Amino acid sequence: MPPRPAPQRRIPSPISSTSTRSRTTASSGPASRSRTSPTPPDPAPSRTRALLGELGGWRPAFAAVGVLGLLALAALLLLLPPLPPTRHITFGQLPALLRSNRGVRAGVLVTFLVVTGQFTAYTFVRPVLQDVSGIDAAYVSTLLLGYGVAGVVGNFLSGARGAHRTLLTVSACLTVILTLIAVLPGAVAGTVLLLAWGLAYGGVSVSLQRWMLVSAPASAEAATSLMVAMFNLAIAAGALAGGLAVDGISAPAAPLGGAALMLLAAGTVWATSIRRRSGRTDGAGQTGHPA
Repeated sequence: MPPRPAPQRRIPSPISSTSTRSRTTASSGPASRSRTSPTPPDPAPSRTRALLGELGGWRPAFAAVGVLGLLALAALLLLLPPLPPTRHITFGQLPALLRSNRGVRAGVLVTFLVVTGQFTAYTFVRPVLQDVSGIDAAYVSTLLLGYGVAGVVGNFLSGARGAHRTLLTVSACLTVILTLIAVLPGAVAGTVLLLAWGLAYGGVSVSLQRWMLVSAPASAEAATSLMVAMFNLAIAAGALAGGLAVDGISAPAAPLGGAALMLLAAGTVWATSIRRRSGRTDGAGQTGHPA
């Protein structure tokens, strides 16, 4: 009888094996802890989007953001009263306001330092939580959702307080928080610090707006335009600085760099307070210094 042929071994498809490896790596493998995939620098919906992305892929996440955007647009049209501009401004008035108003200059500088420091650290918060705190990747999105909720609470807590005191407190607290989250191991410590981070940073936007409005009550549109422009520039600058720190040094270098910028912001706010108290100004509302 002729010999029976040997049974053929089934060779797995390269596509399936590659996708299996990629899923394993992305979920909980060691490689995921050394990969520095940036967190989207959108402070409000990014926590929910990250959680939806892990549960159902990117399409439900993008669809949810689109639906929420439509709901926000409808709420603005139905609930927000008309806010006509008090005066027409030109581009040339923006640098003129910077030159003439010390409080606006200080507010723009504080905006740059705080927001750049925030996004230097926050853009790469995921690898920091995994590498330093040892938090499993499956729980990071849930923790970021908690970060967002804490930010909403911080926004309400800071709304009724003076801009100067709030920003001084926030920048000082974030200096400590970002330093600790970069060096302190442990999942419990990382979780507590992340929630405290969200609570503290939640007061930044409303305090910066109040700073600019009080500094230039007669030029509110120009002052807030300068703040918004610097805010967006600082987001990009922070993401770039964080990427350079992570690529050139390590993941913990990003929050440490952010902490250094927060310390500079605290010093700027404190110096502004000293000038105001030394008698160089005539009052909080008229000379460009917030209360």
